[in-house]
Amino acid sequence: MNILSIISIVLAIISFITILLTGLKTNLLRDANKPTAPYSISRFQFWAWTLVICPAFALNWGFSETHEPTLNLTSLILLGIPAGVTISAGLIASVHKSVKSDGTTAKSELDGNSFWSDILMDDSGQFSVGRLQNLIFTIVFIGIYLSGFFYSGMNYPDFDETSFVLMGISGGTYLIGKGQKK
Repeated sequence: MNILSIISIVLAIISFITILLTGLKTNLLRDANKPTAPYSISRFQFWAWTLVICPAFALNWGFSETHEPTLNLTSLILLGIPAGVTISAGLIASVHKSVKSDGTTAKSELDGNSFWSDILMDDSGQFSVGRLQNLIFTIVFIGIYLSGFFYSGMNYPDFDETSFVLMGISGGTYLIGKGQKK
């Protein structure tokens, strides 16, 4: 094992711990910047993919033959889809917040419950199959990504277009559910 491989392992561990603790110890995963706000599934997904891909980036750099820092298209898309969903969900929430005139309170203004109930319940407090589907696909795709990455000797896996379409449909289903006026 050469010095760059060792440095990449240290960088991967530091980035993983930093991202993990930032998500767990701050309000990053919540709808609003207060400790009692509900957890956000879109923020969780964006955080989870960042937690996976940043350390993978460091490991790929240290273990590749050329030692050039690179990302493949799959990794960029896997970061981009949840980033777009998170931004869109925030826009939808702000529009809902600005047009609520019936005296009800937006979910982001309410106190959160538990992590799991917050991310699986829609803005009206009902269980959401779209959110469950989105969560399951995220967990499955992260497992596939990590197993492919480590099985191939720290090389990025390549997903095909249908995988991205599936992730897009899952994210779109969540956004449509969030955008519906309850």
